[in-house]
Amino acid sequence: MYYIEIHIKGRIETDLADWFGELRLQEDTRDETVLHGKLPDISAVYGVISRLGSLVIPLASICVEESDIH
Repeated sequence: MYYIEIHIKGRIETDLADWFGELRLQEDTRDETVLHGKLPDISAVYGVISRLGSLVIPLASICVEESDIH
């Protein structure tokens, strides 16, 4: 299991939330949107990053932590 937190520059529309499955969108005070949650494996992490790239969404940072907790 992987915990992922992606900081996105600016705001993204909440109607795009369906593109990211179980991940949650949260607005940050620094004019960023945070996409965070748990993913089952590293290929799912790369899938989310790929989706963001296909939407041409600018990223500020990505943090991925492997977790033994399910």
